Amino acid sequence: GYQAHGIVPDIMTFAKGVGNGITLAGVVARAEIMDTIDVLSFSTFGGNPLSAAAGTATLRYVLDNDLQGNALRMGHRFAERIGPIVERTDWIAELRGRGLMWALEICHPGTVEPDPARTAAVLEAAKRHGLLVGKGGLYGNVIRMSPMLDIDAATMDEGLEALEAAIADCS
Repeated sequence: GYQAHGIVPDIMTFAKGVGNGITLAGVVARAEIMDTIDVLSFSTFGGNPLSAAAGTATLRYVLDNDLQGNALRMGHRFAERIGPIVERTDWIAELRGRGLMWALEICHPGTVEPDPARTAAVLEAAKRHGLLVGKGGLYGNVIRMSPMLDIDAATMDEGLEALEAAIADCS
C-alpha cells in the first residue's frame, strides 16, 4: 500500500476486493476534504446493506486471519525462491513486486527488448504444470502473478515449483 512509499495521501479510493465479489467501493479522505463533499453528490448505490455487510465481513476476515502478514511472509517466500532463478536467466529482465503481487518482465536475452513470444510460451508451460498466471505490460511481455491472500506455504511451494518448471522449459 501507500505506506511502503512513505506518503500520506489526501484521498484514497478502494473497490473490488473489499466486497469479496459483492459490488462495493469507497472513498477515504482527510476530514477537511470529506467535510466539503455533499454525501448525496457522488453515490448511485450508496447505503446498500448487502454490500456493506459483505465489506464488513471481508475486512473482519482480513484482520482476524492476518492476511496482510501472510501476504508479507508468502511474498518473501516467493522472492527468495524466484529471485535466484531470475538472476541466472538472461531473458528475465526484471522481477518486481511486493506482498503477493509479482511480475516477471520477459525480454530477448541480455536486452530490455520485450519478448512477447517467449512470454506466451512461459504462460503455456505454466499451464501445463498446473499454474495459471496472467499476462500484461504494454508489449504483452510481463507475467503477472497474484495468488489469494490466504495462500498457505504448501500451496505457495506447489505454485513456485510449477513456475520454476515453466521457466526451465522455456530456457
